[in-house]
Amino acid sequence: MNGNDIKTTTKIGDKELSHEDLAMIAIAVATEKKAVRPIVMDLKNIGAFTELFAIVSASNPRQVYAVAESIRQFFKHNLGVSPVSVDGLESCTWVLIDYGFLFIHVFQEPTRELYQLEQLWSKAHIIPLAEDKCQALYNEVVEINTSLKSSEAESLANQI
Repeated sequence: MNGNDIKTTTKIGDKELSHEDLAMIAIAVATEKKAVRPIVMDLKNIGAFTELFAIVSASNPRQVYAVAESIRQFFKHNLGVSPVSVDGLESCTWVLIDYGFLFIHVFQEPTRELYQLEQLWSKAHIIPLAEDKCQALYNEVVEINTSLKSSEAESLANQI
């Protein structure tokens, strides 16, 4: 890969995950923490500074924090992906997790209504979300990681 190539997938085991897959996994993690109103927006064709937005709502600052931290930790520990930055954890009315290609917005509902990102970026393509597909991707990543970790542990035990 030269300096001009842009990585568009993440690999875990033998599984290639697209950026869209990662957005769906973020939605699955968020909804496990009871986030609501999930949406994924494709911004690639409208000249935006990122490819995708994943947006969810939470009912209070504590839940906003829990959702954002769950996503960040899941991506770090299961996908080996860390954010470029995380903003908004101080107030937890709107947390932005920036992965470069994917911006994950976790809002308290009144803040989401105030900023109306869906209307601001209304020319973006809304990616249809199927809860079962999001959950299946999430489960697959967990299973692959569990398998990889048990293989590593078995390999270490055999070396002893």
